[in-house]
Amino acid sequence: MFAGVDVGRRCKMAMIDEMELLYVGDYDKNALLNAFAVGIDAPLTFPEKGMFRECERKLLQLGIRLFPSGAPFFRKTAILGMKIAEDLREMGLKVFEVYPYASRVLLKIAPKANKRKKEGLREIRSALSRYIEVPELSHDEIDAVISALTVREFIHGRGISVKGEGEIILPGRI
Repeated sequence: MFAGVDVGRRCKMAMIDEMELLYVGDYDKNALLNAFAVGIDAPLTFPEKGMFRECERKLLQLGIRLFPSGAPFFRKTAILGMKIAEDLREMGLKVFEVYPYASRVLLKIAPKANKRKKEGLREIRSALSRYIEVPELSHDEIDAVISALTVREFIHGRGISVKGEGEIILPGRI
């Protein structure tokens, strides 16, 4: 089982296996005890200086836009993500930093769709169905599913790791 956690005001999580969505809903670390690996949608390190980590600059060079992990407005989310990662590692779980938008770009899961609009969510859900069927979900829940999908692809050797002041795993090839 692979899991994804979307970190934010409403922390959501999803669990998938090879073929289907097993759970999506509110974050509950105890429900993750049987997970093989977890992807967390939040920076798990801060930049040594400036606003961007080296791994983020590499994504920007690929044309993948993102919020800088060093931005003050993003700090609270990053700290919560780091705390969740620490808790899960203490439980013996493999934890990875993921970025669902980058996964959408690389897997062609409606990368131009606006996840904050109903039509955009519908487009994302439709494109995501090539990998896993999902019901109508919020954008936070969709991000949790894509986080779990990213981990599944990476663990099965269908992904890469972008390193530098942290590490972000991505599905597919660049």
